[in-house]
Amino acid sequence: MLLRLARIEWAIVVSTIALVAFGVLMLSTTADPGANGLQNQAVQKAILGAVGLGVAFAMAQIDYRALHGIAVPLFLAGVLALVMVLLVGDFDLGARRWFEVGAIVIQPSEFMKVAAVVAFAKYLADRRDSTRAFRTVMVSLGLMLIPAGLIFLQPDLGTALIFGAIWMAMVFVAGAQWWHLLMPVAIALAAFPFAWFFAQDYMRQRFVTFLDPGSDPLGAGYNVLQARISIGSGGWLGHGLGQGSQSQLEFLRVRDTDFIFAMLGEQLGLAGTIGLLAFFTLLIVQALVIGLRARDMFGRLLAIGIAAMIFTQSFVNIGMNVGLMPVTGITLPLVSLGKNSLLVTLLSVGILLSIHAHRGAAPFRQQSMHVVRGSLPAAGPRGGLGR
Repeated sequence: MLLRLARIEWAIVVSTIALVAFGVLMLSTTADPGANGLQNQAVQKAILGAVGLGVAFAMAQIDYRALHGIAVPLFLAGVLALVMVLLVGDFDLGARRWFEVGAIVIQPSEFMKVAAVVAFAKYLADRRDSTRAFRTVMVSLGLMLIPAGLIFLQPDLGTALIFGAIWMAMVFVAGAQWWHLLMPVAIALAAFPFAWFFAQDYMRQRFVTFLDPGSDPLGAGYNVLQARISIGSGGWLGHGLGQGSQSQLEFLRVRDTDFIFAMLGEQLGLAGTIGLLAFFTLLIVQALVIGLRARDMFGRLLAIGIAAMIFTQSFVNIGMNVGLMPVTGITLPLVSLGKNSLLVTLLSVGILLSIHAHRGAAPFRQQSMHVVRGSLPAAGPRGGLGR
């Protein structure tokens, strides 16, 4: 039976649709008088967004606790896909990150985000009485380093760092001690000189450019400088849709993915960027609220992990547009063109909707007994998952 309207978290739905609409609107202004005067990318995003929203609502019908049983195979399948993409993936722009199956491009690192959140949630929820133990934290850290390391080898440093942010948020909520969280940071800082030595040239150049974009204004610093010009020229209300020299004359490159925020700032100004940030804030805050209200630790950790994923990716993308973060090639969730990113984020939204809709349901294992035996024992206060 479909969920009743009263059981849907409409703040999540409205903010999600609004962010997708921002993306469609921006892509429709990238000058390419193709089919009927519309930009093909905008049409593709609108169609994919509609499909993704259908997936999200379908996911909302399923009790999220069903994910607990498939967490391990989901994680292993994701790791296998990451290994395979390193071996036989398509090589493009100096990296192996994708599989091309006909016209379909699959990026395993995007889908691994959800698989990792589910796996971390299962591991920590199953050990909720020992999450303050050093061993539990270290094993969970090891689980995080597996996909992060494989993604770093593609190379894709930005996406690898997102896994670290997800892990820290989930371990903190699970109850780890504060010094457990500082330890990986200390290790990373200590390892920085070695990482710098072994890093590829483009990674070093991006860090140098972050500190001083003007050091290479026509090369590595070009996109950062053009993004700043685009946002600054937008003023309060922007130049208007389809207007603005930087985006329309293509001074601003990669405007459909990495720097779509800069294009939005130029065309819609400060008012438009505040509106975009307001919807992101609403989405992330509601994800946190859903997590806090979840019936069990598994649901709480799922919601927190998804919130951390969306927040980190948004913060890094917007930060690199305004010069607060190095350029890492991370898309703006729901807004940028990235098809894999859009589907994964909408699937994550569906999980949030499921957690909200089923927060008052009986424990998942007891529900299964109800289906088989026709009787349902009274639900206990802690639920039946994770032990």
